[in-house]
Amino acid sequence: MTVVAFVPGLMDRSRFDGLGVVFVSSGRRALELAPTVIYVDLDRCPSPAEFRLDGAHVVGFAAHVDDERLEAGRAAGFDDVVPRSVFFRRLRDVVDHDDSQGTTKGDQQ
Repeated sequence: MTVVAFVPGLMDRSRFDGLGVVFVSSGRRALELAPTVIYVDLDRCPSPAEFRLDGAHVVGFAAHVDDERLEAGRAAGFDDVVPRSVFFRRLRDVVDHDDSQGTTKGDQQ
């Protein structure tokens, strides 16, 4: 299983340390890796639709007050869209669950 994340912010990336998530800089790069799970920072994503890939479970997150970005993830067809605080509060449990379903690759750009 490959889990990728579009998370440009270094502070947010640090929260993924040790979780075996592959960081990508575009939907095209995500497609090349054929992920089963994709995490997308909607606050920093100019085109959420590029991350909606067939066969991948896509989770978007954004500031709870940014209804426009949250709606952009829903409109792009993401499977889950949650406030940033909820996403990071549950991150380790979610990734651990995903990892128990298969093996993830190490961090790369």
